[in-house]
Amino acid sequence: MASSTQQTKQPIDVVALFPQVADIQDEALRKAVVVVWQELWEMSAWKRLEEVPTSPEIPYPTLPHNQCVLDMAMSVADLFERHHGLKVNRDYLIAAAVLQDASKVVEMEPGAEGKVAATALSKHYPHAFWAAHLALRHGVPDEVVHVLLTHSPQSPKFPSTIEGKILYYVDQIDVIGIFKDRWRKDLYITK
Repeated sequence: MASSTQQTKQPIDVVALFPQVADIQDEALRKAVVVVWQELWEMSAWKRLEEVPTSPEIPYPTLPHNQCVLDMAMSVADLFERHHGLKVNRDYLIAAAVLQDASKVVEMEPGAEGKVAATALSKHYPHAFWAAHLALRHGVPDEVVHVLLTHSPQSPKFPSTIEGKILYYVDQIDVIGIFKDRWRKDLYITK
């Protein structure tokens, strides 16, 4: 089997990977989501999307993680609307869920001996910054970019919108399913 560096880069079909993209009603947003993913993929050193891990610490592929986060986010939106009458902007939620970890393809690269290495970009910018940067460049609304930049626990800000809060929590819940419980509860005994 050829190594990743000897293979031709596989093209990606964003709508095939994330069918909910076709459900985005705003045509400009739908097109921008696809273009941002494609630009990030072209910039990346990876040859196959299936090789990109969730993180250097979590070798599980990022693609099924991203797909599960999208599915969970849409399920939560359905439940919130049905049970609480809460209106969720589905265009924004789909766009944010699809783009939330797209930067990983340029934040990591194949390293020596099958390891994963951090890229120079990831050493200079926080997670999701580059996808957010490209999203802004392609006219993605600030509300979606806010979700991208606040979806991670490493972000200095917590999401302020319902779409951001849904994405933040389902992303963390999926990490439990693929790796381990990221949360812990500290017990304090006080007098």
